[in-house]
Amino acid sequence: MNCTPTDLLAHDTMVRELLRPLLQYLALPGATEIVVNRPQEVYIEVGAAWQHHCSPDLTLDRLTALATAIATATEQEIGPHHPILSAMLPEGERVQIVLPPAVELGTISISIRRPSAWIKTLDEYEREGAFSSYVWAKAATLDRRASELDPIERQLVQYLTDRQLGLFIRSAVLAKKNIAVVGDTGSGKTTLMKSICQAVPEQERLITIEDVRELLLPQHGNRVHLLYAKGGQGAATITPSELIASTLRMKPDRVLLAELRGGEAFDFLKLLTTGHSGSITSYHAESCALAAERYVFMCKEHEQAATYDVPTLKRLVALTIDVIIHVVAQNQYDEHGRPIRKDRYVAEVHYDPIAKLVARFGEAILVRA
Repeated sequence: MNCTPTDLLAHDTMVRELLRPLLQYLALPGATEIVVNRPQEVYIEVGAAWQHHCSPDLTLDRLTALATAIATATEQEIGPHHPILSAMLPEGERVQIVLPPAVELGTISISIRRPSAWIKTLDEYEREGAFSSYVWAKAATLDRRASELDPIERQLVQYLTDRQLGLFIRSAVLAKKNIAVVGDTGSGKTTLMKSICQAVPEQERLITIEDVRELLLPQHGNRVHLLYAKGGQGAATITPSELIASTLRMKPDRVLLAELRGGEAFDFLKLLTTGHSGSITSYHAESCALAAERYVFMCKEHEQAATYDVPTLKRLVALTIDVIIHVVAQNQYDEHGRPIRKDRYVAEVHYDPIAKLVARFGEAILVRA
């Protein structure tokens, strides 16, 4: 019987036994990240601060054995020639392991991120004020050319004008606008993306593409979760690009791709040009202004994108990505300079239907019947 890496790992007693010294930290309320930088030391991120703990049982031998056990259970390799490993622990935590020579001799790096089964609603974001401090760069020609927009586009513009971001997001999802959530590591991209996905009508067929299962869709029965092994390891070296191509024959209403990282951005762009509207993705970018540039950089990692110049790729991005939402995480400090919490909120929204008209029709004036 063929098992997924997750199935193999969940039943691997050796992994569970070697994890024992870390279980107390994984169980800490509010802990989001658990990291080991060197033997016998653990750092836990709780809220906005890192807590240091000594753990004598986490010897170098035990940590190395844990790395080997995880690699074996997930049908991957780890060692001097393959020092980097990405996998998932028995309870669904994402783990990244780096061995020498990619780290200092005598050390090992283990980073564990705890996924949250809790799905934050868009209403909760609004109540917390996470939708109240964003910037929207309204196009200078928008008012003059508003008559060229369709009724849905005009309504979306009105929501942003009225500072009603929650309504804007819900309406953009229902209108099947393609949405990208961007930000730094730990900014809350995946958390917001999960929330946005809940606005998708329950009767639609959804396909997710991830390296770790995080996009939970409990209300959507007609769904398929496609998984790939980060770094091309595993029993089947499936890439996100191959999974994107596979979705073309699976009749999805929407494709949800968590965390674009490289050349697969070009495959996702091609998918969007085939009419798969309403898709949602996330990736790293410092702002909405840099999001298009960053997308082009990722596309350029794909060999097929070599024949496209940068202006052409940017035009394709403008034609296909309708909405960009930039999220940030900002530490808040007490009077002594100690971090007390981390606020996550939407800092910027990009929605420019006029730019999309220009990308489609040039400087022509659109006359609607």
